[in-house]
Amino acid sequence: MIPHQTRPKAAPPPAAPLRVLVIDDDDVARDVIIDVLQQEGHQVTSLPSPIGATKHIVDQQVDVVVLDVMMPSMRGDKLAMLLARNPKLKHLGVVLVTGAKLEEMNALLDELGSVAVVPKGGIQTELVPAVRKAGRR
Repeated sequence: MIPHQTRPKAAPPPAAPLRVLVIDDDDVARDVIIDVLQQEGHQVTSLPSPIGATKHIVDQQVDVVVLDVMMPSMRGDKLAMLLARNPKLKHLGVVLVTGAKLEEMNALLDELGSVAVVPKGGIQTELVPAVRKAGRR
């Protein structure tokens, strides 16, 4: 009799790369976010402000946009609302990155629906799963 051998479980297949747009006015934060996402194999472009974001999203066929909440020209949560109302962008996933306490973001999440929120302190650990989830919309 041959003893029963269990096979090790195969690793899940890598997630398909997404086209991600990062919008953050802080150069250092933007570079960190870009590096984290590129290490996962995503195709990442960036803007230092929300100006021209909709055109960029449409032209580049972006899957997910990662937005800093606190930007001087327009808050990221306000841009997220505008993007959600655009019928051309129904496919778009949105991830907000914030330095605010997540408890303070609860009302915002209720208003925005399926938008993910990642604390700035969680970029290394929480951003990639949030982007993957947003990309499955």
